[in-house]
Amino acid sequence: MLERGLLSRMFSGRVVIACVGNQWRGDDGLGPFVGSLVRSSERVRVVDCGETPENYLGVIARMKPEKVVVIDAASFGGRPGETRTVARQEIAGGGPSTHTARLTLFTDYVEAQTGAETFFIAVQPESLEFGEGLRPSVEAAARELAAMINDVIKDLDRLSAGERGSVPS
Repeated sequence: MLERGLLSRMFSGRVVIACVGNQWRGDDGLGPFVGSLVRSSERVRVVDCGETPENYLGVIARMKPEKVVVIDAASFGGRPGETRTVARQEIAGGGPSTHTARLTLFTDYVEAQTGAETFFIAVQPESLEFGEGLRPSVEAAARELAAMINDVIKDLDRLSAGERGSVPS
C-alpha cells in the first residue's frame, strides 16, 4: 500500500483526480470505482475519465490544478489488488497501463497547459475480461485506496482551515 507521506504530497494544493478505466472490462473499472468513493472538496476534484482521458483535457485544464493524480488498473507483475505508484517513465516506455499512449499524451498536455505535476497510482488487476464488476481482491484494494485518499484529503483540508483561521500575533 502507499505511504501516507507520499499521498499527502500528492493531494496537497489544488488537485484533480483523473479516474481512468472501463467498468465493462472487469478490474479495468477500478479508476472510476475509486473515483465514486472519493469525496471532492473545495480544492480536490474527481473526474471520471472512463477509457478516454483525452476527452477531459479541457475540463481538467480549466480547473487549474497544481497536481493531477491518475488512478488506473495497471499490470506491473504484482499480486491482484497490489497498489503502487508508477513512474512516468514506466508508462512512457510502454509500461503497465492498459491506456499507455493516451495517458502519456494526456499528462503531457495537462502539464503543458497547467504546469501541474502528475502522479500515477496503479492497482494490479486480476482480470480485464469483459464483464461488469471488480474481482474481490481488487475491490478491497480500491476501497482501501479510496479510504486512504479521503483521510488524507480530510486531514489536509482541516490543516488548511486551521491555518486560515489562525490570527498572527
